[in-house]
Amino acid sequence: MPLAGTLVEGRYRLVRPVGHGASSVVYFAVGTDGLPYAVKVFPAELMARAERELSHSPALTHARITPVLTRTEVQGLPALVLGFARGRVLFDRYTRRPALTQERRAFLLTLAHVLEALGHLHAQGIVHRDVKPENIIVDTDGSAKVVDFDLSGPINEAFSTPLRIGTAAFQSPEAVRGEPLGPESDLYGVGVLLHWGMYGALLDEEGAGPLPETRDPLEGLRRTLLEPDRFARPSRALDVRRQLLSLASLPY
Repeated sequence: MPLAGTLVEGRYRLVRPVGHGASSVVYFAVGTDGLPYAVKVFPAELMARAERELSHSPALTHARITPVLTRTEVQGLPALVLGFARGRVLFDRYTRRPALTQERRAFLLTLAHVLEALGHLHAQGIVHRDVKPENIIVDTDGSAKVVDFDLSGPINEAFSTPLRIGTAAFQSPEAVRGEPLGPESDLYGVGVLLHWGMYGALLDEEGAGPLPETRDPLEGLRRTLLEPDRFARPSRALDVRRQLLSLASLPY
């Protein structure tokens, strides 16, 4: 059903859809206070997703994370009101590829901000579990915010049966196996993003061919983040951020 123009709670006017996920549609909205907001609308059968994301809201208080402000309904559908992140999803922001060649400083800033957000999230005992370009909003200068926490959950949360969580191209090997996920699983997703930034293609993208030789100082970090063995992979996001910026010879 068309929702643009709907006034939510007498306060938030939906303007247009700005994002589509597997389980929701995100609308740009303007509040009666004149400020921009995002309203994330879920199908009725996925109310539990909205409740799950809302339950994480106390942990989502960081400059690099879009906050969840309140739970609401839009024409009977479960919804969340969020802070608005300016910019475009990562792949749409970096159209000149490889991003580390074309816009090195901006892309490194993006990764550093993602790692800041993950470091905060992990310190609260939560893993994102779906680190991918669609969940990273990037502004023109490369500054970024992480969004979409309806798949997030406690570190090493176990389920009664193996559950594959995340998006295939960015899933860690343990996510593919349906194992409980930890910080190192989120950092595998960062490794996929770093690989894409260096080579302009995803790990198994059709037609990508063998990797070209590179002298980029970040190559070792890329390999470490993509270790198939989760116990050989880094598990501290802020340590990875420091290493990233040190190898790139940028101040941190």
